[in-house]
Order: sequence, then C-alpha cells, then structure tokens
Amino acid sequence: MTSEPRILALPDSGAHLVVGSDGRPRIRLRTGRFALVDMPPADLFDALASGIDGETSAYRDRLALEVKEREAADALRRWPAERRDVCVLGTGRLVDGLERVLAAWGARVTIAETASDVSDDAALVVAYAEEARDRRRWAEHDLLPQRGIAWLRVRREGESVLIDPLALDANDPRSVHVATRRVAASSAPASAEAWQQTGPPAAAPLDDATTVLVLARLLHVIHAWAQGDAELDRLRTTLWKLVPATGSVSEHTVLPFPAAPPRVIR
Repeated sequence: MTSEPRILALPDSGAHLVVGSDGRPRIRLRTGRFALVDMPPADLFDALASGIDGETSAYRDRLALEVKEREAADALRRWPAERRDVCVLGTGRLVDGLERVLAAWGARVTIAETASDVSDDAALVVAYAEEARDRRRWAEHDLLPQRGIAWLRVRREGESVLIDPLALDANDPRSVHVATRRVAASSAPASAEAWQQTGPPAAAPLDDATTVLVLARLLHVIHAWAQGDAELDRLRTTLWKLVPATGSVSEHTVLPFPAAPPRVIR
C-alpha cells in the first residue's frame, strides 16, 4: 500500500517536509539534498500544517532548529565570514547592481570614493571606472594587496567593458601592467595608449544585456575569491573583455613584470 505524496514548507526556512509514496518523511534542504527524518511522531505533518501545540511541538521545534543550523552552515560555505566585507569604489548602475548581487549572497558591501576611505576591515576592494579620469588613482590603489586587501578593477572604454586580473598580493599584475601589455599587443600602440589615457566620456548607460554579463563575471570572480576556489590562480592572470557591439567575450593572459631600473645619467 502506498501513501499519498505530501509536501509542506518548514516554517522560517527554505526546507520542505516531503512524504513520498513510501510513507517515509524526509526533509528536502535548500541545497536539494533529502535527509530522512528519524523516528518522527505520527502526527508531525499535521502539527506542522496546523501549528498546534502538543507532544509533537518539541520534536517540531528541534527539527526546525537543526534545519536552521544546517542552513547557517551552508551560508558560511557560500560566503565565509572572514571574506564577507567588500568595498566598492565608484558610482552608477553597475555599482548599484554589484552591491545588490553581492549582498544577496551574503557579502557586507560598502561604497567608497577613494582608497583612503577604505576601512582596514575590508577584505576586497572592487573599483569601477566609467571613463579614463576615474582610473587616475588606480596606481595608488594597486598598493591595497600590500595591506592584505584583495583588489579587483573594472573599466569601461567606450562601449567595451574590461575586468582586470584579481590582485591578491604584491606579485600580481597591477593596473599599469595591464595597460602596458594591452598597448604592446595593439597593432596601433600609440593610438591605443592615447585611448587608454584620455578616452572619451562614456556615451550611453550600459544596456541590460551588457550589465547582466558583467555582473555575472564579477560575481564569478569574487565568489571564487571568497571560497578560495582552485580557479583563483587563473583569475589572477586573466583579463576579461566584453565587446557589446559584436557580442564577443574574450580572455587574455596578463603577467606581472618588474619595474624598469632607474635611468643613470652619465
């Protein structure tokens, strides 16, 4: 004899109590895993559905507490507490969107205008430059990894959007390394250098598709950093570029290089 399948949301959680055709109650956790309920009272489902008190209420409360503890542990795995403080430098629609998506996944996000405004509590600083003048202090911000603060740069050049390699220590590529490598790889280096240094103001706001793609990439990089993902080594040397005009997305390797020795006048 089989039982009628029943599903009931567990209050104050993302879990559900599920009774399948075998009649055995299981908790479906937010992760999609099913956990068998150990020796449940016969009226557990009814007690959850009605919210009435009785002998089953203590069991119901213990079950709810265990589920909440598991969900809290899942949240810590998704965004570890020691990497929860993220500071975003910049303004505009993309910055607002980044603040929302990071907060939705458990980060504590603050907005600042300069590196001096960044608290030592920040574990990561993300800068967005809408145009060339917004990057004028990036060389100063490149010193953040020496303070133990991760550093990620996003730039808009005309319609295109670029995300620099993630910098975790002083040995990672700086903003000047990215700029120099791009000029060296250009077929018109003088023009490329002029564009990077004095490019025109951004024309129109980022369209919806561009914004979604950039936010997805940023969340991917930042989440990999938060979890200490094995992909971090690659992300620390990868420049990501989106060209909305053609819909193309590309990645380019950027490696750091030592500063040139000072010139000696003889």
